[in-house]
Amino acid sequence: MTHPTSEPADTPEGGVGPPGSSTPSPGVSGPEGPRDDATAPTGPTTGPTTDPGAEASQVPPVSDTEVEGPDDALDIEALADSDPRSKGELLAELMAAEAKRDEYLDDLRRSHADFENYRRRVMRDGVLQRAAGKAEGAGALLEVLDDLDRTLVAAEGSPDPDLYTGVRLVASKLVDGLRQLGLERIDATGVAFDPEVHEAVQQQPGDGIDGEPMVVTVLRPGYRMDDRVLRAAMVAVQG
Repeated sequence: MTHPTSEPADTPEGGVGPPGSSTPSPGVSGPEGPRDDATAPTGPTTGPTTDPGAEASQVPPVSDTEVEGPDDALDIEALADSDPRSKGELLAELMAAEAKRDEYLDDLRRSHADFENYRRRVMRDGVLQRAAGKAEGAGALLEVLDDLDRTLVAAEGSPDPDLYTGVRLVASKLVDGLRQLGLERIDATGVAFDPEVHEAVQQQPGDGIDGEPMVVTVLRPGYRMDDRVLRAAMVAVQG
């Protein structure tokens, strides 16, 4: 008896394993549907991953026209339209505010001018007070200078030479200190008589200088400080 020969089934295009094999070949559709092993993940995943650069690139750039400046934040016309007062009332209040502003500015200018005048006056008075203080202190020492001059004349005839040297040193130091303060001695002879700095107590015959009296002898020296005569020189004139 002849048995029919079983022919093997046609092999699909993707290839089928031997009968009884449970391992599907690549590209074979299973019960869950087609599967692509080439794109399946090979390791565990914790969630979707994102690219920070891609997110930054998706943020739209801010346009310059979208940024509001200080001028755009305040619309004068819109405020005026929304104000319940009339434009005439608003204009009147604006003019009143400008008038008050001008008044404050004038007060500020006057106050500044008054302060500048006060500052100059204080500085000028300070200079005058310092000059007066120096003159008063120097004036109190004029008689001491006169006594030192007479002591020097008397010490020249003393048998002790150290006496004259000591008095001369003291007088020199005092005169130098007063000179640094601005004290000037008036004791010149042969000059024209000046009533501002000279006091004539004797008059001698003579022609003088171009018909004007001339100082020939200084009886007591005078002093001045900072163009201020502390004491006129007592002199004898000729002419």
